[in-house]
Amino acid sequence: MAIVQSTLTRYYDYAAQAIDWQSVFNWYERQVEKATSTVSKSNKSTRITIGVAVGVAVLYSLYDRIAHPPRRLRHIPHINAFTSNRRFIIDKWPTAKISRELAMPLLKDSSMYVRNEKLGWTVHVCAPDAAKQVFLKLEDFPKASQRAVSGTLLYRLIGVSNILFENGDEWIKHRKLANPAFHRSMPIQLFGETAQQLFTLLDRTEPDDFTVDVGELFERVTLSVIGRAGFGFDFGSIENKDSRWKYVYDTVMNGHRDPLFFFFPILEKHFLWMFPKRQQIHAMATEFLDMLQQVIEHKRRYLRETYTSIDSMDDAEKDLLTLMIESELRGEGILTNQELLNDIGIFFVAGHDTTSTALTACCYYLAKYPEFQRRAREEVNRILCPGDVEPLVDILPTNKQTKEFVYLNQLIRETLRMNGSVVSLVTPRKTTKDVELANVLIPKDTLVNVNIYDLHHNPNVWDDPEVFNPDRFAADAEADQKAGGGMSWVPFSNGGRICIGQNFSLGEQRVLLACLLRKYEWELPDDSIHKDGLVTSNSNLMFPQNVKIRFHKRY
Repeated sequence: MAIVQSTLTRYYDYAAQAIDWQSVFNWYERQVEKATSTVSKSNKSTRITIGVAVGVAVLYSLYDRIAHPPRRLRHIPHINAFTSNRRFIIDKWPTAKISRELAMPLLKDSSMYVRNEKLGWTVHVCAPDAAKQVFLKLEDFPKASQRAVSGTLLYRLIGVSNILFENGDEWIKHRKLANPAFHRSMPIQLFGETAQQLFTLLDRTEPDDFTVDVGELFERVTLSVIGRAGFGFDFGSIENKDSRWKYVYDTVMNGHRDPLFFFFPILEKHFLWMFPKRQQIHAMATEFLDMLQQVIEHKRRYLRETYTSIDSMDDAEKDLLTLMIESELRGEGILTNQELLNDIGIFFVAGHDTTSTALTACCYYLAKYPEFQRRAREEVNRILCPGDVEPLVDILPTNKQTKEFVYLNQLIRETLRMNGSVVSLVTPRKTTKDVELANVLIPKDTLVNVNIYDLHHNPNVWDDPEVFNPDRFAADAEADQKAGGGMSWVPFSNGGRICIGQNFSLGEQRVLLACLLRKYEWELPDDSIHKDGLVTSNSNLMFPQNVKIRFHKRY
């Protein structure tokens, strides 16, 4: 027994170092030889017993090292790595179930937990005060160095230097040029015209009562918006769901999320020749990126020649790319064509699916709760149609009117709390020194993330967090009362690295939902898979799955 204990102790010291499998096997042979050196070679059963004991010690220590976080983080509750990976990859549990079954039990007596992810063991922060510290103290919690692997689809879309991944001066350079584009008056008229374009299509192709997958519908609508508002390009996605550019875009965007190549980028970097379908996706990426590059080059030439005259236009009428290039012409910085292309890729990756999923989720909740839908419609009609009789025609809201949609805004905010588009920050932070976070020591060089979903569903933070209740965002209600205690509602992150497209997304949602509420009433079909709750994917982007809604035309 003493021999086994001694061997276990020596191996534990070894296991604290990085695992080199060949060294492990060599070490194992040496330990067995050492442990049995005093045992007679004729005593075969004893030698076998000791060998098995050492083997069990080796396996247990390896399991302990892989399944649990390093010792410096074991004072924080954690999720076993094997359990987490099994539920996520094999069982494909949706985000809500992972949170409910694995995270919430750990958060009863803690404001954070640790889980193993692509970049390593990461502290997930799930309390408002701790989240506030992570968001505001950028010097202590800068973004972790995360670069797409060269040769991969994601690398081709967002490159190396972009507004999402950079820190310090490089990030400031990107943000400075993008700020004017995203902090101007929102293109409210474009949002409304897009809604009208959708209604015209549905009037032509559908009866007065029809059922449709709203997720697919909103993907087409938001793609049209981001194409036109982003860089003045029409994907043709509303009129034709099978348009060439929509097909190219969808293929490329779905391709970069493929779990196989996301978790094993080496396959794409060095063995692309083994995956013919992946090669086809890369060919489409080339087509898509060439189109964007041509748009950038054309805009640069055009604006150099017409900058004086175009400067007199209302900024709300200009696309984001135009405004960014104009910032360059005013001497506010400069980005290469490639850097502009990378940032546009980020706007697509981060801005298209997030808005379409938010609209889909809100539409679902309005279908599930008819009283909320009725109240929202009454508010929209009161603001857009102040007379005694509601005119049964499309009325597009103005920018001023969208700010008067108090209850509609509560619905949007509660939707983003219940089913925000992203589960956690896309890029985790990394501590630059030992820091204390919510009275917990976090060592230097530790990965830290704010788990937005868990924070929004934490019963220590929100009352009845699994209940959809827009009134919690009414004036002086629960959300306002919590505002002084930290950051409890963070669907767009917060602090200096808050999502630059927040106002754009919220403005788009307000206009499209207001127009929908006047045009239609809607409900869940009897056979909906979402009767008991919204079913989503289990990726970091929470895609609602197959959300069929039955619409009834009002005019």
